[in-house]
Formats: sequence, C-alpha cells, structure tokens
Amino acid sequence: MSTPLEFGILLHTRHLIRDDGLTPTFEEIWEQAVLAEKLGLDHIWLGDSVTVLDKARGDCLTMMASLATKTKSVRVGTVPLIPALRPPVLLAHTLATLDVISQGRILVGASVAPSLPYIQHQFEACGVPYTEKAGRLSESIQIMKRLWMEKTVSFEGKYHKLQDVGILPHPVQRPSIPVWVTADRSEIAFKRVARLADGWFTSSARPVEKFAVNRKKIRDYAKSYGRGDWDVPSGLYATFNLNRSREKAIEEGWAWMLDFFREPKEKLEHHFTIFGTPDDCVRLLQPYVDAGLTSVVARLASSDVESQMRLLIEEVKPRLRPRGA
Repeated sequence: MSTPLEFGILLHTRHLIRDDGLTPTFEEIWEQAVLAEKLGLDHIWLGDSVTVLDKARGDCLTMMASLATKTKSVRVGTVPLIPALRPPVLLAHTLATLDVISQGRILVGASVAPSLPYIQHQFEACGVPYTEKAGRLSESIQIMKRLWMEKTVSFEGKYHKLQDVGILPHPVQRPSIPVWVTADRSEIAFKRVARLADGWFTSSARPVEKFAVNRKKIRDYAKSYGRGDWDVPSGLYATFNLNRSREKAIEEGWAWMLDFFREPKEKLEHHFTIFGTPDDCVRLLQPYVDAGLTSVVARLASSDVESQMRLLIEEVKPRLRPRGA
C-alpha cells in the first residue's frame, strides 16, 4: 500500500515579538502545536533567525524544547536551520538533548543560507566568516552525525578540528537525528544533499518538471557517493491559503503575506504559494507526489490557522498518494 504524503506546518513567532508595545508571549504557538497534534499533522516546524530585528523570531532550539514537552507524538523540527552560525559540538549536544526530551521526535532541515545582505549581517554578528558558510555547513553535518553515533570523535577539517571529543546523551533516534538539507539551484548544493543528507528540502520547485530533474540529479550523485539504494526523501516548503472560494484564498493569502513580510508583492513572488481551493491544491501537488515528493512543510498564510490545518489534513492529505504505486 502506498505511503501518504506527510504534512507539517510552520509555526510563526515573528509577529509575536515585534516591537508593538506588547509583552512577548508564545502561548499562541503552544496552542497551535497541541492543535496540530490533535488534528493529526505529522510534524511542526520553526524557522531560524538571529540578530536581524525585522526578521526576528524566538530562538528555535529553545522553543523546540518547550514544544517537545507540550506534545506527545507530533515530530518537531526547524527549517531552515543554519548550523554554520553555531559551533557544531554545541549544536550536536543541544539537538541530542532535545531528541531525548522529545523521545525521538526531532527533525532538522539544514541550510547553507541564501546569499542576501541580511544573512551576511547575521554571520558577521555571530563571528562566523560569511564566505565560509557552505564549507562550515558540510563539516557541521559530518561532525554532528558522528557525535550522535560514536563514543568519541576525531576530526580534521578546514574549519573544525576535534581530538577525542564525545557528547552525552546520544539521541534516541538511531543511527542519528535525521538531517535534511535544502538545495534549489546549485550543483554543489545538490551534491551536498546526495553526500550528507537524510532528505532534501526545496522551496523553488516550479514547474514540477524542475522538481523531478533536480531530484534525479541528487539520486545520480548519491550513486556516485556509494548510496545507490537511497530513494531521496523529498520535502517541499510552501505557503498555503485554502478556501472554498479560489478568489478569497488568493486575496487573503496575499494580504497575509504583505502584512507578515512587510514588503511589496513583487519582492515576495519568489515564494512557492498555493492559494486556492482544496481541489486546486490536490491538482497542483499530485504531480509532485508522483515525481517523488514525500513531505510538505506548510506556511499558513491566514489568521485562521485551525481552519487551514483542518482543510489540509481532512481534504488534501488523504487524496495525495503516488498513482500506480
């Protein structure tokens, strides 16, 4: 029997901590997480951003610990996590501890981070050379996975050197916490996924032919790295607004985007948006499922988060399975 597409939602913290004179609180996030679990979503996700005030979020790792204690079964992840901003031993220790707290429910969607001025500012503020972000990501993944699986680790890299280093606790998940890696355009990024990752995330997947071509590239590269049986679990990061009325979905979705990002529409059109009816959503996503899509992370462009979750889990997810599988 074919496996249904997994659905998770991104929990937003940015709008809860903006400087509007109110005392910051994350109670809304805790409530949404409990509801997501109750409704049967597969995972909940947080974004990662530091030092940039107009894009500020609560610290994703700290919040994951709280989410892990407030839920029992839903998986808890962060995407896109930027590992290069953090020392890999400390990050590995934190994530392993989170996995124990959650009893094996932690997921990681790691990114090299886009080439944008505000990203460069974050790296500078954290004392990490911006030009080293790609190399540091690759080394961080290697170090973390080894620390999660081995008693002690020695590592000689370009950016990190370790001698007989170990961490405890080890994660509950064996052999290690799943680390998915983002890649959209760069051949180097596709090779990084093929060599190091447990899955692939993309947010630039239109048309579906592009998604299929890039997934095949990763599979071919994986074979060259000795991973010939790896079927590339593949995730799409997209923004949703679902409504019985297509016109209302489009109107509300873009109104939410403009308010949330506080940028003009022409600067937001690179986002993968799915604004329409549940039928529209199924018609758009089914070809991706046929091409190997296994998971979706949904940013909900709506103030009515519960109705959006219900539409996804009740009217979209059950209808999406690989045809002919």
